[in-house]
Amino acid sequence: MESMLDATGPVALVVLALVDGTSMGTFVIPLILLVVGEGGARRVAGRTLLYLAVIGLFHLALGVALLAGLLPLIESWGHLLRTPAVMVVLAVIGVGLVIWSFRLEPAAIRKRGGDPEASARRWTQRARAAVGRPRLLVSLALLAGLVEAASMIPYLAAMGIIADMGVGLGTGALILVGYCALMVLPAVVLTGVRAALGNRADRALERVHAWSLKSTARAFSWAIGIIGVIIVINTAGPALAALGVG
Repeated sequence: MESMLDATGPVALVVLALVDGTSMGTFVIPLILLVVGEGGARRVAGRTLLYLAVIGLFHLALGVALLAGLLPLIESWGHLLRTPAVMVVLAVIGVGLVIWSFRLEPAAIRKRGGDPEASARRWTQRARAAVGRPRLLVSLALLAGLVEAASMIPYLAAMGIIADMGVGLGTGALILVGYCALMVLPAVVLTGVRAALGNRADRALERVHAWSLKSTARAFSWAIGIIGVIIVINTAGPALAALGVG
């Protein structure tokens, strides 16, 4: 890659952070905690912030660990990523991700006989069981982080972009702090609204919660598609040149 940063780096990181900010762990579960929490607006907001702090720190620690492993690999083998053959492979992967994103759309899942909202309902039950119990909230945040780590394609893409920037681990960690802060920002804003307005915000939060439950699968589909487009943008030119096209 000529450098992913040159074309899309900072913008792509912002987009991926916001996409990560709409996931089950960073958005839907906090909304559930805000909607069903009891004990006063400030207490509900405080417990939700505890959850967000834990899952944000979990992603940060995981990201630093991944970055610590990626940077030496990029330094030693990064030149191989710029070879024509690898450009072609990456371009094909990018196109494949875009195609896959359409299969992840809720309508496509229903057409195949699946239930795109099944996972969201299971997480809703877990969140309701943890409401008002700080220890369970911490456990819920760690569980959500671990489960989402298995499908954290947007986050892995962000790690690749940061590693490709050529920055050291210290600077990369600072970028990750900003990434994770932006990732939890939407839920933090809604938590602030809940604290400020109290029960008056319940109806609006319930609507946002209902929308988010229906949109979680679509958000993941969009995330996969966006990553595919980013890869294609950065590899299409060299790949076509390698194939003698244009």
